[in-house]
This record gives sequence, structure tokens and C-alpha cells, in this order.
Amino acid sequence: MKKIMIDLDDTICTGGYLKSVNDFLKTNYQDTDINHYFVEDIMDDKQKEEFLDYFYKNVNIYDNVYLIPDSLKVIEELTKYYDVYIVTAFIDKRRVLESSIMAKYKYSWIVENMPYIDPQKIILTSSKEMVMCDIKIDDKVSNLSGYGTTKLLLTQPHNKDVSFEELEKLNIRRVHDWGQIRDILIGGSVL
Repeated sequence: MKKIMIDLDDTICTGGYLKSVNDFLKTNYQDTDINHYFVEDIMDDKQKEEFLDYFYKNVNIYDNVYLIPDSLKVIEELTKYYDVYIVTAFIDKRRVLESSIMAKYKYSWIVENMPYIDPQKIILTSSKEMVMCDIKIDDKVSNLSGYGTTKLLLTQPHNKDVSFEELEKLNIRRVHDWGQIRDILIGGSVL
């Protein structure tokens, strides 16, 4: 059975981090307003430091995430055809100790919302290139490096400017939604 590595943030669920930035700044940014992978890059250095202090002491973003349409339904269906692993990063190099709390938040959210995923198939790592799998699904191009013959980049505002030519050189296929992922992986072209 082929193995699939699926990212969590901005691939399965989204919005919690942006909400925490909006709450902190008292703003109303939307996903489409942010072109950076790290949402807090819209802040100056002083604000960013204050935000990170606030964030790691006060926020569980998974209390405020919303699902990317059809993600859970398609992933549950994928478990019938593939060996599915949820692989998510939690270390913030700027705040290594403080960011460890994210491992608990992420693990708890996955277990609670994806009961069809074996808890032993939840991998918490920032080194996704080391995960041996056949298929990778992620929203960040660099997370699609390493193992995998099929690599799917889920379109998000922070990756929309990566060109077709650049993705083609990296053997990455852009997908726009979970319906398209289902068509590729269950529709017969990868099975």
C-alpha cells in the first residue's frame, strides 16, 4: 500500500494563526491579504517580538481554525486506498522552547477531528524531507522536497506566485482543492 504524507496547517485546516494576528493587531486581515508564509511578517521587528511572546503564552490556534473544504472527507476516503500519515511541523526556530506547546495542540486536534487516522501515524517534525513516502501533500514548496514520486502543492495565497515552470522543475503538481486531490489519487492516476 502506498504511503501518503499530508500536512496539517493550510492544507487540512487554516485561519487560526491569522485570527491570532488580527486579535493581536486589532485588524481584519483576510487570507488573500497576506503573501508571506509567516503571517507575522507583516509586522515590524518590535511588533513581531511582542506578538510571539503573546502568541506562545496565550493562543491555541486550533481553537479557531476552520476546515479547508472537503479535506477531512477526502482524507478519510484516502485511508481506504493508502497508508495515510499526518505530518506537521511545530518548532519555531525563533522560540524553540515556547513553540513546543504546538505539538500538544496539533496532536490533540488531529486525534479529535480525524479518528480514522491511527495516532501512531501522526508525525510531528520540521524535517519533512526525511519522511519516506510515495505521495506528499503540502502548501509549502520546501516541504515537498525529499522522498515521494507524487508531490501535490495545495494552492494558498502564500504560494500562488510559484510558477508552473518552477514547480515542474521540482516535479510538483499544483492542486487547487481537495476535490482535485481526490480525482488524482482515487480517480485512478496514482493508485
